[in-house]
Amino acid sequence: MLFSQTISTFLHLIERLFVFLQVISLFTYFYIYLCMGYNSSNKLFDLGIVNVDNDQILQNEVSLGRWIVDALGLLLSIGESYNLAKEIPIQQLGYAFIPDIYMPKGCEVLDLQGPTIIELRKNLLYDTEIRQSEMYRLLVDNGIVDNLIIVYINSNQHYLQGENILSQVRFIDASTFVTRAKEAINAGKGGINAALRGERPMPKSTWEDIRKERLKKAINDFNRYDSVIFAGAGVSTSAKIPDWQSLLKNLLADGTIITLDDFDRVFKSMDNSNLLVARYIEKSLNADKEALVEKIRQILYSNDNNQKSCLITTICELIIGQKNLRSIITYNYDTLIEDCLRVKGRSCFSVYKNSRDESNSFPIYHVHGIVFRKNENGLPEDLILTENDYHRVYSEVFDWSNVEQLHALTRCTCYFIGLSLKDPNLRRLLEIAQRDCSKSVRHYVFLERKSAYDEIEKAEKDFQTREDMLADLGLNVIWYKGNDEHRELPELLKLFITKR
Repeated sequence: MLFSQTISTFLHLIERLFVFLQVISLFTYFYIYLCMGYNSSNKLFDLGIVNVDNDQILQNEVSLGRWIVDALGLLLSIGESYNLAKEIPIQQLGYAFIPDIYMPKGCEVLDLQGPTIIELRKNLLYDTEIRQSEMYRLLVDNGIVDNLIIVYINSNQHYLQGENILSQVRFIDASTFVTRAKEAINAGKGGINAALRGERPMPKSTWEDIRKERLKKAINDFNRYDSVIFAGAGVSTSAKIPDWQSLLKNLLADGTIITLDDFDRVFKSMDNSNLLVARYIEKSLNADKEALVEKIRQILYSNDNNQKSCLITTICELIIGQKNLRSIITYNYDTLIEDCLRVKGRSCFSVYKNSRDESNSFPIYHVHGIVFRKNENGLPEDLILTENDYHRVYSEVFDWSNVEQLHALTRCTCYFIGLSLKDPNLRRLLEIAQRDCSKSVRHYVFLERKSAYDEIEKAEKDFQTREDMLADLGLNVIWYKGNDEHRELPELLKLFITKR
């Protein structure tokens, strides 16, 4: 009896000590915060808040906290407010939780509905979050808060990529949070409080300004974390290899009754679906898979100069110069990247179906199959070409191609080049990976900045909506100008080489 009472008293003292240390830590934090100049005479950010470089903001928790508080002053609407170091009682634990920032009504502009807590972390450590996990769960389960967000500067990447034991908590990289807040301020959505204070409108950043910040973060992540490049049709077409639709047109040229001249009618009758058209052509030609592969080989490699691509050359330079780049995942049948690497003296091997190479060569995964320049060894060239091929891969959860893609998406930072991201299976895998990775937006996609709208306002809304859609899949968009044969894209990628 005495022993159990002693243990109970000891645990009670430990709980009280934890609360005391938490309070001391928070008061120290805000004392530093105030002493470092959060006043009218020495306000670091003032009206230039959106122009402050992210590196300056992300120096530590104090500079990050000061910036967020300044930003909230511009983003909160009438009726919304925030509190610093407000006590939130938790009856089950017998003491109060004191968050860094508490917004009782959330922030509509940042799409945070209902009571919201923002916790700031310089280093997101696994053991720290484990200790507080029960507290977080109680806050959400008891309806005390609707949103609990941890904004972190640095993290253990493997922790974020592993199983998320804190499913109620959203982890947001501080650079991403700051960039989105800047975008919201620039969009003029947080002007109510600013107008009440008589502050002039903020200067609007261009999309190039926003891209500059995202590129800095992308380059930093590329140098810090294991990375994988996902290569799409745009990589091969840069070397004058036909895209999928052009490939199908060439295949139909062998038709006797329905020929190349009928392609537009076929395409329209198949609801503009390349997969359906491929299946239609396969049946129309009555050709077996080997005959189709042989025809595809002739089409792919008919251009003798198809190795001379600035984009492919730049990708190969990234492979040669970056030790953190683990592999390439390509959806293309051709071996242009392998050819270019070998010319540059870099050993590599092609992975397809169940093939593997035990050497230390650089792996290039052909998840839709491969067509060699010359298949002298009679190796299997199993392609995902038609609708039925696609359905097979889609339905087989543990198909090797799905496994390899999910492995990369959940364990590495991925860079998507030459992809439209319309492939439903890829979007499905991104969605799955996003559920397993704490909802963090940590991959990057390079997209041509081209809209279906001519009106500026509609085009801007179109771009923002597409960015929001891709953010749901864990992707940060880096736009580039698509004119002049997409020459800006390799120039952007070269920054990953020169800025290491």
